[in-house]
Amino acid sequence: MKYLIRFITRNAAGGSEFHDRIVEAPVITMGRATDQVLHLKDKRVRLQHAEIERRDGGDVHITTSALAGVTVNGKSQRDARLKVGDVIEVGANVIRIIEAPDGVDFAISFELRADASSEHLVSKWSAPSPGIGGWSKRRLSWTLAGAVLLFGFLLPWFGMQGFLAAGPVHNAHSGIANQCGDCHVTIFERVPDSACMDCHTVTRHVDDAEHAVLGTVRCATCHLEHNEPPQLVNQHQALCADCHADLPATVGLQRAGDFLDDHPQFKVSLKRPTPLDDGSLDWQIEHLVLADVVDGDRSNLKFNHKAHLAADGIMTPDGKRVIRCSQCHEPEPGGVGMLPVSMDEHCSECHTLAFDPDDPTRTVPHGDPEAVLQALIEYYSARLLGDDPDATGQRLRRPGQKLTRADRDRVAAQARTQALDIAADLFERRACVNCHEVTAVDDDALPWRVLPVQLTDEFFPHTRFSHAAHDTEVTSCDSCHGAGTSEAASDLLIPDIDNCRECHGSGERRRNSPAQLTSTCVACHGFHFDAKEDFR
Repeated sequence: MKYLIRFITRNAAGGSEFHDRIVEAPVITMGRATDQVLHLKDKRVRLQHAEIERRDGGDVHITTSALAGVTVNGKSQRDARLKVGDVIEVGANVIRIIEAPDGVDFAISFELRADASSEHLVSKWSAPSPGIGGWSKRRLSWTLAGAVLLFGFLLPWFGMQGFLAAGPVHNAHSGIANQCGDCHVTIFERVPDSACMDCHTVTRHVDDAEHAVLGTVRCATCHLEHNEPPQLVNQHQALCADCHADLPATVGLQRAGDFLDDHPQFKVSLKRPTPLDDGSLDWQIEHLVLADVVDGDRSNLKFNHKAHLAADGIMTPDGKRVIRCSQCHEPEPGGVGMLPVSMDEHCSECHTLAFDPDDPTRTVPHGDPEAVLQALIEYYSARLLGDDPDATGQRLRRPGQKLTRADRDRVAAQARTQALDIAADLFERRACVNCHEVTAVDDDALPWRVLPVQLTDEFFPHTRFSHAAHDTEVTSCDSCHGAGTSEAASDLLIPDIDNCRECHGSGERRRNSPAQLTSTCVACHGFHFDAKEDFR
């Protein structure tokens, strides 16, 4: 709502002057306090005395909680509807409701009564005073300033080790921002690690007798609080490089002092299968230098990225179609990693598991060779026995006819024969063999063995990487992974350190090219993890 306040002053000759002030606010507050919209000048007035506001019906009212109320047209009231011509008196202050000009919702004038007394307008504390209690104002001011300096700065500086100035609390601790004692258990002493451990259960970077040097490092060395801007983790390069740039050989880690020119080659974690005596596979994770991996990703999967990512498209049941990486590789919520690729969701639209041209919607289950064969046997048994109403030409049993035991055995044998023929086609020629390693075995129950597939979920389990952060206008999936030229699923499509250095540089800004981002250790590596052996 737009209000006009017209301030009127009268001079000794009886003339008047005025100036206007436009206020856009839902309420006009008035009182003796300096934060009121209309500052009243009578010490008998309360600090927040009254309010003028428009209510839902459109009427403008003045309300007050003061027991004496306000005088409206000579009558004391605590709630009154206002109209043009009304006169409000609050002590020596006179407020009149005047016609509102164009563009203004409500207008008032304000002036002091002609008989206003200085006794009412000036408080005894406003009068000049030579001092208080015999102390001059100058002497009192210097004494108070000295007390603030002594107790606020000098004593903590010289007498309290670890004195810290307060600052903003990080968002992670906003829930206890007003509970200082939860962290500052002893006044003027640094926050102990025990206060952190009361809420946080973490493992230290190195926590054994052989490498106990970090046992003397406090949590607050790396985790900063009360800083502007708030930053809970110390990002400085030296935080890690002071130790990792010159590690002893007994630690078993390579030196790493800077990502640009003092960092070892990447190591990847790969799932590696080991055959067992019963024919199954035992999958173990191996940590290998990326440049030294010669046999690639041994997942037992067959897949040709190049064929699927052809620029002119690939033939599908619905015609030719151009496939993008994002159609199969979908980011998980938050964009850090990728959701797993599944046959049902990403492949079955083009690679169907249909087996009967006369019934193209009927498919076999995926992922269980024994279930595939059983499904085929049941399907052809139903057709031969007449349980399938569409298979009238293949029935061995006519309506109302009972089969003998010999007939049932013959039906079962014929159904299995048909199922084995179709299964051989699926496993060896047109379906399973396209993506899986299939071998024929001497086993009447199931004559084929399909090697199980195990895809690596995390190639860098001890590194922080966000696909969402790298989804920019100047990057693409192929610029890092090179899938457009890969013809085998065993190709390890993981970028090496040189690929990352095209965009990520040193922890010191001055050593980077204009195209490189300043990248410190903590940008990619964490500190707290369960076992240091996994990091080697």
